[in-house]
Amino acid sequence: MSTEVNYEDFSIKQWQANVTAQIVSASISFLASLLIVASTGKSFFSKQRNSKHDETTANETRLKKKTKTSPYRRIIFLISASDILHSLAFITGPFMAQKTNPQAIWAVSDSNASCIVNGIFFQFGASISLLYYATLCYFYYCKISKRMTDEQFMRRYEKNIHIVIAILSIASTCIGLATNTFNTFATGTFCGYSNTPAGCNQHPEIYGECDQKVEVYIPYFVCFRVIAQVLSIVVMLYSMIRLIHSVLKRDRMYGELPSNPSQEQLCKSSIRKQLLRETMFQAIMYSGSWLICQTISITVGILYFIGVSHERLPPPLQTFCYALPPLNGAVNVFIYTRPAVRYVRRVDPSISRFRAFWMVLQAGGEAPNMEQSSTLTNLQLQQQPRPDKSSREPFRCHYYDGNDLCLSLDSFNGVSSVDLRVMISEGSVENVSVLTWSGQDIATNSKIRGLESGPFGEDVKDYNDPLQYFGGNKANILASSGRIDEDNVESSNMSHTFDVQGHGNLEKSSSYYQKQEVFQFSK
Repeated sequence: MSTEVNYEDFSIKQWQANVTAQIVSASISFLASLLIVASTGKSFFSKQRNSKHDETTANETRLKKKTKTSPYRRIIFLISASDILHSLAFITGPFMAQKTNPQAIWAVSDSNASCIVNGIFFQFGASISLLYYATLCYFYYCKISKRMTDEQFMRRYEKNIHIVIAILSIASTCIGLATNTFNTFATGTFCGYSNTPAGCNQHPEIYGECDQKVEVYIPYFVCFRVIAQVLSIVVMLYSMIRLIHSVLKRDRMYGELPSNPSQEQLCKSSIRKQLLRETMFQAIMYSGSWLICQTISITVGILYFIGVSHERLPPPLQTFCYALPPLNGAVNVFIYTRPAVRYVRRVDPSISRFRAFWMVLQAGGEAPNMEQSSTLTNLQLQQQPRPDKSSREPFRCHYYDGNDLCLSLDSFNGVSSVDLRVMISEGSVENVSVLTWSGQDIATNSKIRGLESGPFGEDVKDYNDPLQYFGGNKANILASSGRIDEDNVESSNMSHTFDVQGHGNLEKSSSYYQKQEVFQFSK
């Protein structure tokens, strides 16, 4: 076997440029995925710590439910954790490849043991990430098209999905170890299911004939990987097509208005459309990012399998092929934080995108509690008498695409409103409509998913106490099966909160101004 790469298509400088691009992009993706894991993990553990403060038997069941996170967060956590392994394989691959292969210019060991470890990281991370992307798309399809709650999805699908993915990933890794198919890839930049010596399939005249024992198994692994990728892509495309069809169908349904629609009907139709489209857009970005980043990787893998070397590609395209596949984690962190970052900047436009991004990560990926940036504390606010309408400071209100729904900060009471788009991205709010009443907007027909308990700790099914508004108006709430319906508006001066799974305490308050409804979020 030759110890040097001596055919005309190979350039050491080009190889070094390609590997540098791979390591840099994989390092960025590694850090981004680490941020998501730390952010979601912080959210998990903070819920568990909070649950320890209440040890009463009556609340035991409720606390067990509360410590559970949404399927969305669990799936994102697992995608990011698998991407960490995948990125590590790309970062360490050029150094952990077997040095006896001439393409592995930066390799440090003649032993194949380090290559096996790198191959396990690569295949395990790639397979888990792929399958959970398909799961995420199917989750969005179930939430929007089938209108499932988090609890229903968890009971029907989630547990079985986790078991199947674990079995497939562990089984394929163990079989790879048993058949000695973890070897240096033909590029010399990482290890995986590959013939040995590296490059024998593309240039047997240079690197020698492939090991016949290994060569027997490689086609089976390639077929398994291709089938898994094709099925995952089919699930993604099917879920996205059905989701888009469902959104367009509801668009038409909500768009069918009377010849002289009222303001309530216009608001209801427009806001429902916006919420559905926002959820659809978030789902498409997740699936689209994976397809874009992995299409080139899949194409190059097919070319290698049929014996075509990518060194014949133009040098810039080669470098692009090395840099793009590892970037999935870096794209995910921006998609994951996008709704909450937009909310923060809507509340306070003076906050930079980077600072808003960091605030969201520190808040566990949720919309941060903007109450902390207020000049008054909650205690001070409670002690101060509420001034009349004429003496109030104006709302810092940014309308939701002009639909008369205020999603910004009430500068007087210091409680920040929650951006509905942050909540609908996780499937917590399905739709909201706005009804003008006595010169103020009162929300009706709100369906809040994942509702766990009322303000006094009782189960939802037993809760029939009124939710009271700060602004002097009260709506009677009937909470049943995770749904809230409002009617019978009357007068009051009290305030209660609901405990909403994964979102802390959600308060609703009508403002003193016409057409301004604030959905307030506090912790």
